[in-house]
Amino acid sequence: MFCEHGLEVCKSCEFDAREDNDFMMGLDAAPRGPLELPAHYKNQKDGSYTCKAHGNPNCKSCFSWKKQIVKLHKEGKKAASKKKTDSGTNLY
Repeated sequence: MFCEHGLEVCKSCEFDAREDNDFMMGLDAAPRGPLELPAHYKNQKDGSYTCKAHGNPNCKSCFSWKKQIVKLHKEGKKAASKKKTDSGTNLY
């Protein structure tokens, strides 16, 4: 799910679909960065998207949402664990 601007999280629309998209991919919701639609064309007849890079509506490189979400989950966990270890003082 993306807003009309092609964003998963959009301040203009007050839209956040991260939890819904995680659920649709069979993943538990977890803190992560948002997805963005890659450069694409929108078919005016049926509303489908085609990537500009490959001209393919089923492009596995550009539209592999589950793979991208899993990567963002890993990055979120890594950032959270780093934040825990960096929470101490900088005194020697």
